[in-house]
Amino acid sequence: MAFIDELIEGGGNFLFTRTEGGASLKPASDRDIDLASFQYLVRRVREHEGDGYTIHLEQVSSDRPGDPVDLLVLILVDAS
Repeated sequence: MAFIDELIEGGGNFLFTRTEGGASLKPASDRDIDLASFQYLVRRVREHEGDGYTIHLEQVSSDRPGDPVDLLVLILVDAS
């Protein structure tokens, strides 16, 4: 199973929204614990880039210390 399939299936403290040709990922809420958990997912998404997607955008939160990423936009790659 490709890593992108794991993302699509969900599970965790993040929201996956599919768009035409892409997808977005963001924390399940704006609570600190969800944002912190999302940083682990960001690292995993970066590590698996090329496994069905490329990263188009990483939005950094401007109102949180440490510049955490609070939105990822992906371009989905057609495997056919």
